[in-house]
Amino acid sequence: MWLQGWLLLLPILLGLANIINASTAGNHTLNYEAKTQRILDRATQRIRSIYDMKRRIFLQLTLKGKSPLGGQAPSKLEVEMETYRLLYEVAANLSVVPVEQLSDPLMRRRVQRLSKLQLQGLRPADYEQAKDLLRTMHNFVNGPLVCPGEDCSARKPLAMYPQIMNMNMRTKNYKDLLENWVNWRRTINDKITAKNTFIDYVRLLRIAATYNGHVTPSRTWYLYYDTENFQAELEAVVWEIMPLYRELHGYLRHEVQRAYPKADMKNDGAISAPIMDQILSQDWYSHQFFQTPHPSKEHQLPSVVRRLEEVLVTPVKINKKATEFFESLGLNHMSDGFYDRYARRMNDDEGGPDCKPQVYYFPPDVALRYCPKLDYKKMMQVHGVMCELQYNLYKRNLPFGLDSEPCPGFGNALAETAVLASGTPRHLHRLHILLNESLTEEQSLNRLFRMGVHTLLAVPQYFINDKFLVDVMDGRIVVKDYNCAYWNLQDKYAGVQAPLWRTAKDFDPDFKFYRGLNPETSNTKKFLAEILGFQFYRSFCLASGQYKPGDPKFPLHNCDFYDSKAAGKMIKDMMEFGSTKHWRDIMEIATGERKLSGRGVLEYFAPLFTWLKERNKQLDIEPGWDAEDFCPKE
Repeated sequence: MWLQGWLLLLPILLGLANIINASTAGNHTLNYEAKTQRILDRATQRIRSIYDMKRRIFLQLTLKGKSPLGGQAPSKLEVEMETYRLLYEVAANLSVVPVEQLSDPLMRRRVQRLSKLQLQGLRPADYEQAKDLLRTMHNFVNGPLVCPGEDCSARKPLAMYPQIMNMNMRTKNYKDLLENWVNWRRTINDKITAKNTFIDYVRLLRIAATYNGHVTPSRTWYLYYDTENFQAELEAVVWEIMPLYRELHGYLRHEVQRAYPKADMKNDGAISAPIMDQILSQDWYSHQFFQTPHPSKEHQLPSVVRRLEEVLVTPVKINKKATEFFESLGLNHMSDGFYDRYARRMNDDEGGPDCKPQVYYFPPDVALRYCPKLDYKKMMQVHGVMCELQYNLYKRNLPFGLDSEPCPGFGNALAETAVLASGTPRHLHRLHILLNESLTEEQSLNRLFRMGVHTLLAVPQYFINDKFLVDVMDGRIVVKDYNCAYWNLQDKYAGVQAPLWRTAKDFDPDFKFYRGLNPETSNTKKFLAEILGFQFYRSFCLASGQYKPGDPKFPLHNCDFYDSKAAGKMIKDMMEFGSTKHWRDIMEIATGERKLSGRGVLEYFAPLFTWLKERNKQLDIEPGWDAEDFCPKE
């Protein structure tokens, strides 16, 4: 009888045990969440003090050195180090939190975002070394290092950017291009400085990956993309747009042979690296060596400089016109109070040769320092900057750790859509800068050609530079093969070869490679900004009705989605999410897709693609090149 009674009690006892276990688990969850919330609350208080430091820097810069808060404002270096200490300590505290035990999805997301870091995950001494190495490599690009004609006594040394690049842009002598190409690399490789600096930096990137628990170091480099084998997705996009790239490459190769008949060009179809560098620098230069599709004077693009000065008058008016663009979409109104308190003009001697506006983010406010220059390029650039301001205004309401873009380059991609729209003839007509809302067919093709040189040639370079870095990080490229592996990638994906014989002792990556070694300015970020930017642009244009596939009156390349509340809602919805969701979830709001695609690029440049294929056939040009393997087999 006792056994029968025990069997009757067993289900009740098991039920009680489950209730006790569930209660215990629930208590653990509440305990974990309470401790995690305390860590996040302390971090929020500290980030507010950092925002206050940024506010004081902005105010001091704009009040001619006088801080209204009393005393000297902090330096940018102090802000950087305080931010590093905060992120490092928060990551250390959150890395032991069992994320699966947290019931609050926003808290889980914050912990996931803040518990793993890139360079900021390094210990203080290593972080300082990494920053020193980045400064050294930045100096490779911007430092006056190269002696013209190997004689530093006659003239001051030159920097690769902007001095040598500007010289290369204007020269019509291949010998000058070759000499500058060799001299800069010889200078930074003296006593193998460039290679050793790069090797030391990669070592620190690998250490940062171990702190994240990543066996494969590139997972830390691609950290915020949160995607397995992300490089394969980037490569798929490169191959998707490759047919268009090959046609443009073939036409430009023909132009190279016409412009530089004495250049030592190989017969395998590749373009010499110094010449490709020049092509990339000449995208908007008025005296390119390559001919546009319709080079005669009557088909040249109309000059907008005079009308720009007459209509927009000042940089302030350009800023307000850019603001109006986003207000027409239903986004935030930028009041006169904003311009009075948080918009300041840079001095004439600030900003450097390219003078890019600067956005300051110190919630609940955002601020802008803009350039004194007034030109067509600045007008488009300011539209992109105003997009960044709008993004900051929407994500400032999110908790620390989630008040950021969902992945590097996402915000830049949104900005790219505003840049594309603001530069169209349709938008310039709206601003009364052009008389007509469309160009002639010949002018339109010339415009697409110049934009194609700017965009299509850059995308494979972004991919090559980061693929080389990632393959080195992950051990797929060893030190002795650095240079030949780099040229293998240039040859395979871009049809570019070294201008003369190179050895394993050389180290030849271009200056844009060094610029992209900082995770904050990575080549992958630029790649995504271009490709996703065209995806977004296509979606906004379809939503606005300003792009109607197959209708020649509404081509994608002349779409201005100004005043489209449908496009504006997509933009606002994506901005408001910040990084609360995976970037694929957020991009899907606008594109209906969850993967990067080259379709936006291909549809935008479709008329150019058609012309290039026809023109290359007329000239008997066979697009493409014979890729070679530059690494000797042992």
